[in-house]
Amino acid sequence: MADNNEIETEEKIADLLRKAMMEKDYNEVRRLCREVPEELLQINSIYDDTVLHMAAHSKQNDLVLDLLKMIPEDHNHELSNIKNTDGNTILHEVAAADAMEDVAEELLKRDEDLLTASNNLGEKPIFCAARYGQSQMFVFLANKMGLQKLSPEEIKPHLRRNDGTTVLHVSMATECFGLALFIAQRYPYLIQQRDQSSMTVLQYLACNPTAFRKGNTQIRRGFIGLLNKSKFEVQKGLAKLFNSLYTVLRELVRLLVEKDTSWEVNINSQAMSLGESDKQCSSKLSPTQESSINMDKKSDESALFLATMSNIQEIVQEVLNFRPQALKYTNKEGMNILHVAIVYRHIYIFNMVIEHELLSRRLLSASDDEGNSVLHMVSQKRKSQASEKMQSPALQLRDELFCLRKVKSASKNLITNPLNKDNKTAEELFGAANERLHHDAKEWLMRTTENCTILSVFIATVAFAAIYTVPGGPNQDTGIPIRDSKPFFLVFVPADVISLTLALSSVGIFLSIHPYIRISLRRLQDISF
Repeated sequence: MADNNEIETEEKIADLLRKAMMEKDYNEVRRLCREVPEELLQINSIYDDTVLHMAAHSKQNDLVLDLLKMIPEDHNHELSNIKNTDGNTILHEVAAADAMEDVAEELLKRDEDLLTASNNLGEKPIFCAARYGQSQMFVFLANKMGLQKLSPEEIKPHLRRNDGTTVLHVSMATECFGLALFIAQRYPYLIQQRDQSSMTVLQYLACNPTAFRKGNTQIRRGFIGLLNKSKFEVQKGLAKLFNSLYTVLRELVRLLVEKDTSWEVNINSQAMSLGESDKQCSSKLSPTQESSINMDKKSDESALFLATMSNIQEIVQEVLNFRPQALKYTNKEGMNILHVAIVYRHIYIFNMVIEHELLSRRLLSASDDEGNSVLHMVSQKRKSQASEKMQSPALQLRDELFCLRKVKSASKNLITNPLNKDNKTAEELFGAANERLHHDAKEWLMRTTENCTILSVFIATVAFAAIYTVPGGPNQDTGIPIRDSKPFFLVFVPADVISLTLALSSVGIFLSIHPYIRISLRRLQDISF
C-alpha cells in the first residue's frame, strides 16, 4: 500500500512539473525539484525527456544551472547516460544555442563523457551545434574535445554521424554558410567526404540555386523596409548583412572548388564502371525503374554539371578560373557542359563558356552518345525546365528561335557532322519538337490581334462620338460650344483628337498584322519547321 502511495506521489509531482514547464512557471519548477531532487533525472514526457532536457530545449540558462546545483555529486556521472527517445543527452539540447555556453561548461565539469556521447543517428553534441548553425558553441565544443591536437583520421569520427554525413554537409544543408566556411577552412579534409548518397558538399551546394539568388535578399530587405520606413539605419545595416553573406558564400565556393578532389575522376570512366555493375541487376528492374535510377542519381554528375543544371553561375565561374580541365568531362549520356547548358536553357552559362575560345572549340564540335551536336540540343528542352514565367506561346517560340540562332551562330564552323545517329539535322529536330508550340503561337497571335482590334474600334467610336456631343452642348444661336472659354474644354478637344487618332492608327496596325502574321509564320515554317 505504501508503494502505491509513493507511485501516486511521484506521478503527481511529474504532472505538476510538466504543467509548470508548459506554463513557463519556472519558479514552481525550482520549488518542486528542490523538494524532490530525484525527479531531475527522471523521465517526464512522452519523448523520455527529463526536466533538464525540457529546460535546455527551452533555452532557460538560469533554470538549467539552478537545477544542476540540486543534483547530488554522486549522480553527476549519470548525465551522459540519460537520453530521450532520439538518444539526445542534455548536452545535445544545450548545443543548439550559442547563448548556453556557460551551461555547457557546467555540464562538462560534472561529466566529461557528455562530449563524446552519441544519439541514435551517431551525432555527438558538436554535430548538433553545426546543424543549428551555432558557430560559437561549435568552436567551444571543438576546443573542449581537443580536435586541434588530433589527426584527420582521429577527428573524422567526431565530426561524422553513422550515415557518413559530416558537420560540413549538415551546415551546408541548413544554409549556415558562415559556419560552413569556418569548418571548411579548419578541417579541409571534410570537403572530400561523401555522405550516404555519395554526394560531396560541393555537389549539394550545386543543387541549391536559391542560396545564390540575390533577389531573395532584396525581397526580404524591401519587405522589412516597408515595415520600418523611418529606420534608415536598420535598412542600411541589413543591406550590409546580406552583402556580407553573399561574400561569404562566394568565398566558400572558391574554397570548395579548389579543395574538392572529385574533379580528378573522369566521369566517363566512372559511368562505364557503373554501367557494367548495373547490367548485372538491370534484368530485375522495370524500364521505368531503370530510367529513374539513371536520371535521378545526382552523385553520378560532377558539381560542374549540377551547377549548370541549377543555373548557378558562381560555381561555373569558379570552375573556369581554378579547374578549367573539368570542362573536358562528359556525363553518362556523353554530353559536355555546353550540351547541358542548352538543354536546360541557361544561355548565360553557355555564353560564359564560349568566351574562352580555346576551351569552347572542342566543346562546340563534340557530340553526345546519340550523335547529337550542341545545335541538336536546342530541340531537347527538359520538362523540368519549363519556364517559370507565364509566357504566351509566341514569346516562348521567340525564345526557342533565339536559342537556335545563338547556338547556330556560335557553332556553324565547328560542327563536324550535321546528322545524328537517327540521320536527323538540328533543324528537323527543332521543327518536330516545336510543332505544337508553333501552332499555339499562331493561334495566340491571331486571337490577340482580333481582340485588340475590337477594343481599338470601340475606343475610336467613343472618341468620334464625343466630338459631336461636346460637354455642355452648343449655343443654339451661334453653334459655338457653351463651355468654349472654359479651361477644361481647352484640354478636352486636343485630348479627344489625340485619342481618336491613336485609336484609328491602332485599328489600321492590327488589321495589317493579320497578313503579316501569316507571312512571318510561313517563313519560320519554311526555315525551321
